[in-house]
Amino acid sequence: MTSGIASSVIAKSLEEDIVLGRRHPRERLLEQDLSERFNTHRGDVRLALFELEKRGLIQRIPNRGAIVRDLTPKEVTEIYAVREELEVMAIRTIEFPVAASDIDALDALQKEHSAAVDSGDLLAVFYSNLRFHQLMFGLCRNACLIETIDQLAQKAYGIRPYAHASPEALDRVRRDHVDMMNALRKSDRDGLIAIERRHLRPAPDAYISAYERRFGRAIA
Repeated sequence: MTSGIASSVIAKSLEEDIVLGRRHPRERLLEQDLSERFNTHRGDVRLALFELEKRGLIQRIPNRGAIVRDLTPKEVTEIYAVREELEVMAIRTIEFPVAASDIDALDALQKEHSAAVDSGDLLAVFYSNLRFHQLMFGLCRNACLIETIDQLAQKAYGIRPYAHASPEALDRVRRDHVDMMNALRKSDRDGLIAIERRHLRPAPDAYISAYERRFGRAIA
């Protein structure tokens, strides 16, 4: 067994497992199993799990170890309520008209995302979608707001497999991106806000429906 594999590499791999639905809510993450998978010592795995815990993707349960974080419907509703307001705030502070170079960069990412959808490469779908939204919200030029939006989006990574569970869902996301691009080109702030609100709704709805089928309806 080797040592010294970067904990960030392990964390990134596990993060991708969660994003793609390879790891499910409440699934245990055993240090010994992971150290064997990555051919490294448990200390490296422990550091990776600590990083994922800080990001809100896993949690540690006394006498059970680490598990993939199980967001309740209430937590999901709260996260998305705050995400919506912050993302709308970012759009309200974008300076119009948007520079042609920024529009071109967004257009390239939209095309990259569309190609990933067509090829069924869900990992490429995830990363191109992530970069598209980071670039768009980055247009607000408010570093604190951008960082907070990123942090909340990260907390919701475990929801993505449910939101992108069908070709129809992926195509809806793609069409929303095209509509966002058109609104940006027209400097249509109100239209962009309406699209962003619409864009956020399917993900929590899909997750909550799946959660309640699996675990039963939560009591508020």
